[in-house]
Amino acid sequence: MTTRFEKANNLLKKHKADYLLITDCISARYFSGFSSSNVILLYSPKKKFLFTDFRYKTAADIFCKESGWQKPDACFKCFAENNINGKILFQDDFLSVSEFESFKKKLKNSELIPAGIEINAVFYEKTEEEIKLIKRAAQIADLSFSQWQKELNAGMSEFEAARNLDVICLKNGSEKAAFDTIVLFGENAALPHGVPSRERKLKDGDVVLCDFGCVVDGFCSDMTRTISFGKSEVQLKNVYSVVLEAQIIGIENVKAGAKASDVDKKVRDFLTDKNFVSEFGHGTGHSVGLRIHEKPAINKKDETILETGMAITIEPGVYIPNNFGVRIEDMVIVTENGCEIITKTTKNFVEI
Repeated sequence: MTTRFEKANNLLKKHKADYLLITDCISARYFSGFSSSNVILLYSPKKKFLFTDFRYKTAADIFCKESGWQKPDACFKCFAENNINGKILFQDDFLSVSEFESFKKKLKNSELIPAGIEINAVFYEKTEEEIKLIKRAAQIADLSFSQWQKELNAGMSEFEAARNLDVICLKNGSEKAAFDTIVLFGENAALPHGVPSRERKLKDGDVVLCDFGCVVDGFCSDMTRTISFGKSEVQLKNVYSVVLEAQIIGIENVKAGAKASDVDKKVRDFLTDKNFVSEFGHGTGHSVGLRIHEKPAINKKDETILETGMAITIEPGVYIPNNFGVRIEDMVIVTENGCEIITKTTKNFVEI
């Protein structure tokens, strides 16, 4: 595995640049290991500077002592004292116009080069330790879902069911929900990212769509399952089997060297053949890490080549307006010859 510092150095060489300027706190954690809601990194192969505010001073002092990063008190003062100039690659997708103007004004002898997409790509591949954390989050989700199903009762609202799942996840070791938990019943399941309602109550024969994630040391999991509360109709079973086959096709096409858009195309082509593509309006998946939605995306526009160690979802869905929806989502880790599925909850059609 190429380290992130090696990837950063290669990126600097490619652009004949001198420094990376990282202004996104999540990217900063990926790159340095320091966790803060306000941090800026300036990196070169010979100098590593970390800037934060008073709230994180003690934590940053300890971190820098142990990690080799330097922590000057003032960003622009440090630039002047250390003669920072030359070509600086920066995250144009994580820098406001006013912030950019400030840097431009203070770094008069430097050339600021927008390189957000390329800098973000340094963090696509997850380390072995990060994958362990993601897998642990997925394990908590699997356990929690199995316990939660047993607590579903007729008359329970979507909102109540979602909050119950959140509580179970917390009890099982999740730090928090990875995102707002989605639990939808019946016709509401046709809304791909619907919001759980206090009014819609569970009744016999309802489809139940549940999309949720857990968090361990900041790293997220993501899983969706669709089940039936009571006996289901034939139409639901038929749609479920189509979505499951589409999802399996997606997973089978994930491997290092595959293009993200090609994985999406395989899924979309299958659903086209089954006359369901118009009911599948979102991408096939996305990457997951410290953020629940990261790049690359598994959709028709993203031509990123998949690499070993990427953590991604495969989650096709079919949504029948005013009737029901079915989505099946797994998280996988990209490997040399395929992928490892890390969400283990059964995908057999379940009626409870």
